[in-house]
Amino acid sequence: MKRATPSTTRRTYDVLPHEGDAAHCWEVHQYGSREHSYFGTEREAIAAARELAHAHHPAKVVLHGRDGFAYREFTC
Repeated sequence: MKRATPSTTRRTYDVLPHEGDAAHCWEVHQYGSREHSYFGTEREAIAAARELAHAHHPAKVVLHGRDGFAYREFTC
């Protein structure tokens, strides 16, 4: 059985509400990374996450509500 290598492992980008600075209320975070990007609106964050996912195929985007639970996924 062939194992997946890190280059073929699907990356996950989470879109989450951010509790900090009111000017940046949504964040995009790559699962397993310490880097976060912040956006003023959920729409901007989703667009950025989808762009990252398309650039790093295979990948998925997971949207989280203000309650922290995932409510939608996009794969590419």
